Amino acid sequence: MPASRDVEILNLVNAIVHQATARMQRSLRDAEVGLAAMEARTLRFVARHPGCTQSDIVRESGRDKAQIARVIKTLLERDYVRRMPDQAGEKRQRLRLTASGAATHETAEALRTTVAQDLLADLGAAERAQLEKLLKRVAQAPPPESD
Repeated sequence: MPASRDVEILNLVNAIVHQATARMQRSLRDAEVGLAAMEARTLRFVARHPGCTQSDIVRESGRDKAQIARVIKTLLERDYVRRMPDQAGEKRQRLRLTASGAATHETAEALRTTVAQDLLADLGAAERAQLEKLLKRVAQAPPPESD
């Protein structure tokens, strides 16, 4: 496949990501959930990885440490997450959802489901399965080795 075609595929993937993010932000705002998209993503990560650390979130999100620190501070202030008691000799503070955070996460996930369904509405079941298979393959491809 010519390089220009590869670039076009990358451009389409980026457009879909931006479209999904914009729709999610709009959904969160319209539903008055009180979360920005990055806060919702961080809340989702903590829900899926109880006991995770700020470093875990930075590594998985690819975001800046300072940005994640601000997001976590906001989630702590809103009582959506709590720091778990330190384990013996452990310096890293681990995070977990509070009851309020779990409820907010559930609301945000319902909106996320609606956004995903809307984005894929024009695809049939077989097309969705094919798209998922292809995207998983691309996402799991090992990075090229550097010299």
